[in-house]
Amino acid sequence: MDEALRHWSQDQLTRLSDTPPGPLQWQPLAVEASHRRFYRVRGTGASHVVMASPPDLENNDQFVTLARLFAAHGIGVPRLLAEDAGRGFFLMTDLGDVHFADVYARRGPDAVLPAALATLHRLQAIDDPAIPPYSRQRFADELDIYVTWCLGALLGEPAPDALAEAFEHLLAATDAQPRCCVHRDFHARNLLLRDDGTAGVVDFQDALRGPATYDLASLLRDCYYQLPEDAVAHWRDVYLQQTPLPVDRARFAADLDLVALQRQLKAVGIFARLYLRDGRDSHLCHIVPVLERISTLAAAYPELRSLAEHTAAVLPSARARLEALA
Repeated sequence: MDEALRHWSQDQLTRLSDTPPGPLQWQPLAVEASHRRFYRVRGTGASHVVMASPPDLENNDQFVTLARLFAAHGIGVPRLLAEDAGRGFFLMTDLGDVHFADVYARRGPDAVLPAALATLHRLQAIDDPAIPPYSRQRFADELDIYVTWCLGALLGEPAPDALAEAFEHLLAATDAQPRCCVHRDFHARNLLLRDDGTAGVVDFQDALRGPATYDLASLLRDCYYQLPEDAVAHWRDVYLQQTPLPVDRARFAADLDLVALQRQLKAVGIFARLYLRDGRDSHLCHIVPVLERISTLAAAYPELRSLAEHTAAVLPSARARLEALA
């Protein structure tokens, strides 16, 4: 752990405490696709989280803005207690260590998905100029992450011309939906079960104003956990019964699937990029399972036949490449 971060956080905890803190215990926390580092600190009577977020690599100003905005709207984000913007040091309250992914493994998703939906509806109701738009060009650029990093750089495969038409269908699905605040990574690893049974939310700093199905697609078609199709349909219907957004109910299931496919393709590209550019192999094991889901889901839509055929065709080389790297 960086000594400057350690000394800074010790000073902040001393300042905030009524009594001098005892010996502190530091625990590094796992991170997703980020340059940030997190540590849980114990020894003050309460648990806190310290974050080191390089100012030249992360948008820390937006993190602070959204942390305060979301907290004001009742979203269970960490509360900021101290910050050193110049060095990218932040001291926050601790939301706990029980991720929804942990609950999924022990009790199943049904135990916490109602809490996730309650938070999602609250999040989608936020309308603030601090949240930028999720542009069509950004969606297109994200699809290119798959083409560049997974297909080209990792697998050495050319992008078939027919993919362009399939990608256009995916982009059209994002165009046609009502807009709302979207977290953009609303899945079981970024949601925590708090002591009061509500959802804690992390990794929210990249939120944008985007299509209404986006976060629900992240939740129900999680890249790290595969819900059975009947469960996807059930929780999709529960969401529809509760949402005040003017969604097209006849098209909602298809819109959700097409947005999920766009997101999964982006994720596979990011997983490859983490390994090839950043030297992190933590997400390589998810590439083949997500490609398999893409192929299966795309096959349900005639307009996405080229995407289904493409992913089915690259799966053998993806399996061989990942086995060689294991």
